[in-house]
Amino acid sequence: MTRVVELHETHDHGGPHLYMGVFETLIPPSSGGHPDIGRAHFERVIELTGGRHLMAKVFFAEQYARLLFDRELHDALLNEVLAAEPAAPGLTLMNTIAKEQARALLDSADDYF
Repeated sequence: MTRVVELHETHDHGGPHLYMGVFETLIPPSSGGHPDIGRAHFERVIELTGGRHLMAKVFFAEQYARLLFDRELHDALLNEVLAAEPAAPGLTLMNTIAKEQARALLDSADDYF
């Protein structure tokens, strides 16, 4: 997937970066993980899509912010998703699902943090 990022990072609305963002945030830093690399990938998806790829923000909150116990970032990202219009070419269905997941993550945040 690293090669796909090199060759065509914009494929599927930044999908290669989204995949790499999730991959890089699977392991906490204390166990040798690289969440900062994952954060850069999530931020790149958001940049490439002008913030219209709402699932990128959901994964950013769920995978990165929760991993590092960053409640402020977590809530900010999810509130952006909830406030956003889901309609976007090629992303409307995914964005609609992202809004549902954002609500669920916010509802469970007090138990997590």
